[in-house]
Amino acid sequence: MKKTQKISKILLIAIFLIGFVQCKTQDVAQKLPFEITQKTYFYFVGGTKGTNGTTIKIVGTAETRNVTFSTIFFQNHEYKISPEYKGDRFFLTGGKTAMSKPNLDLYGNPISEYGNTAPNKVEKKIPFDLEKNEAILVYNINGKDFYYKITDIKALDTVIYP
Repeated sequence: MKKTQKISKILLIAIFLIGFVQCKTQDVAQKLPFEITQKTYFYFVGGTKGTNGTTIKIVGTAETRNVTFSTIFFQNHEYKISPEYKGDRFFLTGGKTAMSKPNLDLYGNPISEYGNTAPNKVEKKIPFDLEKNEAILVYNINGKDFYYKITDIKALDTVIYP
């Protein structure tokens, strides 16, 4: 009885070790099909009264035409980007504009507050925890989405429009 238990233990360990030898880990360090050469953002104020926002710009070179860019997650916002290609260079621009919130009339008497509207938009949180100068770039190769973290994005001076 002890002999069969010993043989079964050895056999079980051998199968277990062979299983580990046969497993192959995926190569996580994937070579990017592009290189980012410039990364900046700036805040803007003005134009129409109460208007403000943020614009982020990414410039780089791509090794292939199979890569497309769709979204940047930056400062707790999701930016749809408009890519522009010139030769092997690409220019990505995303922007978010907000209007200042209207003044509300607040009184002790609720009847005097008639006409105030309830806030209709709840800000949703992006699925990443990022620093102020970090972003996540979503890119696509042959129908599959990939994510790349961009760090050290340079803040430019605030632009004030008349």
